[in-house]
Amino acid sequence: MLMHLSVKNLALIDHINLDFDKGLNILTGETGAGKSIIIDAVNLILGDRADRDLIQTGKDYALVEALFDISNHPHMTQVLDDLGIEMEQDGSLLLVRELSAGGKNICRINGRIVTLSILKNISKFLVDIHGQHEHQSLLRVEEHRELLDMLGGAKLSQAKEKVKELYDSWKEIHRKIKKLSHLELDGERRKDILQYQINEIESANLKEDEEEGLIHERDRLNNAERIISVINSVYQDIYSGSNSYHSAFDVIGNAVSQFKQIADIDPILSSLNQRLEEIFYLLEDIVFEVRNYRDEFEHDPYRLDEIEKRLETIRSLKRKYGPNISDIFSYLDNIKEELNTLENSQEILGKLLKQEEDIFNELLEACHILSKYRKETAKIFEDQLQDQLTELGMEKALFKVNIESIDNLSDTLEIKDRLTPNGYDMIEFMISTNPGEPVKPLSKIVSGGEMSRIMLAFKTILAQVDDIPTLIFDEIDVGISGNIAHVVGEKMGNISRTRQVICVTHLPQIAAMADSHYKIEKLYMDKHTRTIANKLNNKQRQEEIARMTGGKTLSKINMKHASELIRMAQEYKRKIV
Repeated sequence: MLMHLSVKNLALIDHINLDFDKGLNILTGETGAGKSIIIDAVNLILGDRADRDLIQTGKDYALVEALFDISNHPHMTQVLDDLGIEMEQDGSLLLVRELSAGGKNICRINGRIVTLSILKNISKFLVDIHGQHEHQSLLRVEEHRELLDMLGGAKLSQAKEKVKELYDSWKEIHRKIKKLSHLELDGERRKDILQYQINEIESANLKEDEEEGLIHERDRLNNAERIISVINSVYQDIYSGSNSYHSAFDVIGNAVSQFKQIADIDPILSSLNQRLEEIFYLLEDIVFEVRNYRDEFEHDPYRLDEIEKRLETIRSLKRKYGPNISDIFSYLDNIKEELNTLENSQEILGKLLKQEEDIFNELLEACHILSKYRKETAKIFEDQLQDQLTELGMEKALFKVNIESIDNLSDTLEIKDRLTPNGYDMIEFMISTNPGEPVKPLSKIVSGGEMSRIMLAFKTILAQVDDIPTLIFDEIDVGISGNIAHVVGEKMGNISRTRQVICVTHLPQIAAMADSHYKIEKLYMDKHTRTIANKLNNKQRQEEIARMTGGKTLSKINMKHASELIRMAQEYKRKIV
C-alpha cells in the first residue's frame, strides 16, 4: 500500500507530508483548497507527462516522493527482480520524481535512477487512479481480457493454460518447418559445404586436451639446452660431485652413518637421526628422478616443427568453428545433424507438416473451449455490473462485454493469424450511459463522475481478483447525492476491506465512512497562498463532516447530523469486517 507521500514546491504546496493508512483514506476540503494538486503529485509519481508550470513560482524544482509497502505483493517483487532493482529488507519501495525548472526530469526507484518508462511500468502495478486522469486500468483495452479471465476462476484458467501450452508447441513446429524450408532452398550447395566441414574437422583427429599438451611440449623443446644444462649441473651437485667437492648425497650419507653411532644415547639425537635418514632417502628419490629425466630427454628439432604445424592446424579450425576444441566438437555434432536433416528433408518435412496439422486442430479446439468459458463468464459479469450500476444510480446504463471471436472467419490462414497464446478472442468492455444510444468503448466515456462510478462498480466486482493494492477515486461524487451517496460510500467501504482506498470527496456520506480522514486547506501565509494537509481526530472529523452537510456555521443540527452519519458508517463497517 501507499504508506507515505511527500510533495515539495508543487503549485501551491510548499511541503506536504501525508501518512496514509490501510482501509479507506478520505481527503476533503473546500473547492480550490488544493486536493487536485495532491492527485497531480500522485500522477507524476505514476509516470504522467510533466508540466514545468507545476513547479512553484520562484522555485528551481518540484519533488514528489511516494513510499510503498510491497511486502505482500509477490508480482511486484518479480517485476523489480527482472529490472535488476534490489528489494529493501523491510519490503518498502521508494519512488521519486524530480522536475527542474531547466527541464530535467529525474526518476528514482529505491535510489536507482531509471527512465520515465520504467517508472510508469512499475507504478501501474501499485496504484489505480479513477477520475479525470488517464491511469484507469479499465481504460486500457489490453487489460480487458485479463480482467475477464480472472473472473472466470479455475476452469477458465486451466483452459487458458492448455491453450498456451499447445500454442507454444505449435509455434515450435512452425519454427522447425520454416528452418527446414529455408535449408531446402539451397539444399545441395549447403550439403556440399557441410560435408566439406565435417571432413575437415574429422580428418584433423582432434583430441579434447591436445592443444595444452602440445603447447607444454613446445615450451619444453624450445628450452631444451637450458633444461639439459641445469639438469646435469644439479645431478653433479647432488650425486656425482667433482674433484674439488663431495656431492650432497655423499655428505648427507656420511652424516647419517655418524649419527647412527650416537642415536641411542639421547632421544633428541634419535629424532634428529630419523629426520636425517628421511632427508637422505628423499634425496635418493630425487637423484633417481633427475637421472631418469636426463636420460629420457630427447631434443628433436624435427619434432618441434611437427608441433608448430599441428598447433597451426588447431588454430585454423578454431578460427572457423569455435574458440576451443570442445566448441569445435559441438559444431561438428550440429552440422552432422543438419546434414542428416537435409538428406532426409522430405521425409522430415512431411512428418512436421502432419504434426502441425494435428496440433493446430487440437489448439483450435482448446481455443473454442476457452472462448466458450469466456462468453459464459462475460454474461455473468454483465449481469453483476448491471446490478452494481443500478445501485449507483445508473439504472439506464447498458454494459456489454464485446467478444470478437473467429465465428465469421472461414479462411484457415486468417484463423491462424488470429491465434495467440491467449486464444483468438478480442475483448473490449462497452457501455451506453444514456437510453437509446448504442454501446461504445469504455474509453469513450467523457464524464469524470460517470467514469468514476463505473470504475467503482467494476472494482466492487473485481476487488477479489485483481492485484493492484491501492485505488484512488478523484471526485467520484460528481452528480450524485442522497441515497446514492450512501451506496457509493458503502461500496468503497467494502472495497477498502481488501484494498487500500484513497478518495477525494465533497460528500459527507462518503467522508463518514473513512478509516482515516485528512483535511486539505488553503491558507494565506507570508503574502502567499499555500496548501496544507492535516489528519483529523474524531472531534475534528465530526466538525468537518458537519461543515460538508451545509451551512456557514457549525450548528447543533449539523453536528448532530454529522455524528449520526459517522455512527451509521461505523455500524455498517462492523458488519462487513
